Amino acid sequence: MKKLIYILLIAVAFNSCSEDDITFTPYNAVNETIVLVTPTDFNNMLTGAYSYMIKNGGAGGYGEEFLIDSEVLTDNLILKEQGRQSNKTGFEFRYVPSSTHFDYYASAYRPAHISTKILENINNIPASVDRDNIEGQARFIRALVHFDMVRIYSKIPSQSADANASFGMPYLDNSDANWRPVRGTVQETYKKIIDDLLLAEQKIGTTNLLSQGRASKAAVQGLLSRVYLYMGGAENNAKVIEWGTKAVAGINVCPRASFVSLWDDGNSNGILFKLRVDATDVSIPGVPYSQTLAGGIRSEYVAPKSVFDLYQTTDIRKAAYFSTSAFSGKIYNHIIKYNGRLTGNANIVDIKVIRVEEVYLNMAEAQYRINGGGLSHLDAVRSQRYSPFVSGNETGVALLNAILLERRLELAFEMDRFFTLKRLNLTMTRNATEGDFSDGTGTPAIPTALTLPAGDIKWQLPIPQSQIDLNKALQQNPGYN
Repeated sequence: MKKLIYILLIAVAFNSCSEDDITFTPYNAVNETIVLVTPTDFNNMLTGAYSYMIKNGGAGGYGEEFLIDSEVLTDNLILKEQGRQSNKTGFEFRYVPSSTHFDYYASAYRPAHISTKILENINNIPASVDRDNIEGQARFIRALVHFDMVRIYSKIPSQSADANASFGMPYLDNSDANWRPVRGTVQETYKKIIDDLLLAEQKIGTTNLLSQGRASKAAVQGLLSRVYLYMGGAENNAKVIEWGTKAVAGINVCPRASFVSLWDDGNSNGILFKLRVDATDVSIPGVPYSQTLAGGIRSEYVAPKSVFDLYQTTDIRKAAYFSTSAFSGKIYNHIIKYNGRLTGNANIVDIKVIRVEEVYLNMAEAQYRINGGGLSHLDAVRSQRYSPFVSGNETGVALLNAILLERRLELAFEMDRFFTLKRLNLTMTRNATEGDFSDGTGTPAIPTALTLPAGDIKWQLPIPQSQIDLNKALQQNPGYN
């Protein structure tokens, strides 16, 4: 995605940017009401918003840190002693307001700010299908980044009985530089996300190109299925099915034969929304996981043996996700999802944000909670991962366990595991004796990093102190004061 970024001359008071680090291109020091005149102006602003979702300067957008930051909090990964020890404070749950590994706050609010400026000025161009499409994309971006914010820093509605009334996140639907928002409730934040997505679904165009990293109607529908799943409850589970069914219409699960090449961008089968990453974006998504050197793959984190062994030998994901190989004489289960394209710079690959497989698994879980069903949705994914495939025909608790296992296997290392454990109010538990080598030996996690109990304050990351310093009305999460 080429970065043609129109950044506004108004500082956002509650994020980390200042007037000194905001640049106009090419209308330096021109008021935004003059800049945003033609559809081209608005489309360039959209490109800027998409670009900031990939990487916001040194902060962690989807392009690098977000791909691993949530995963290091889970039992999917173990710190590799021969790595650079990056994100170690996260792996060991030692994050505090003044020092947190999860640097996503400013990364989310920048594209949200751009999207809001688009929406505030959208009437500068005549009503048309093109204008609706611009508005739909802006609302999708704003909803997606706020959803990420609220699931990182706030409780998830299905997590506990008090979640909806607890601190949500400020929703940037006002670009006034003097605005000092307080945190509304989780319920209020989710309502604004849903409101944006429902409007986006009505207005977004039908010709936006996935190859260019643009959102589509199916992407909006897929995100709606995800958000409603997080909201929980019978009515919302029915919405998961409603929107999931629309999202998957005419879009097949990535077939087994194409699945390995999906991860080196050889195809886009089953992808509903991705961020297109080029070398010019100065983002290297795979680096937080590993770097390929003359001596082999040097990983930051690897899959512990217990996770690697969850994948059956007939599961195509084993070849797509892992490389069991040596580095400096030791054998590890390296994660290779983000190693890069077959041609081009290492570790540069498109970021798959929403896939049709997730939507099927959303529907499977929702259907189970409605009436104990969901097997057909589950098998839509399983049938393309195993050869030969024979359905387990599970029922009852065995079916729910199969759905959750398949979710873990399919979406491993894709920013899902931490949030699935969190929304289900489960304890994260690592093996006390399992080390980082592929056979389970090596260096295990330290004792204080073995569990994250259900209900622990650490499931809600601290609001960065730098943001509270900028906005004194911004409340810190309980337990971090």
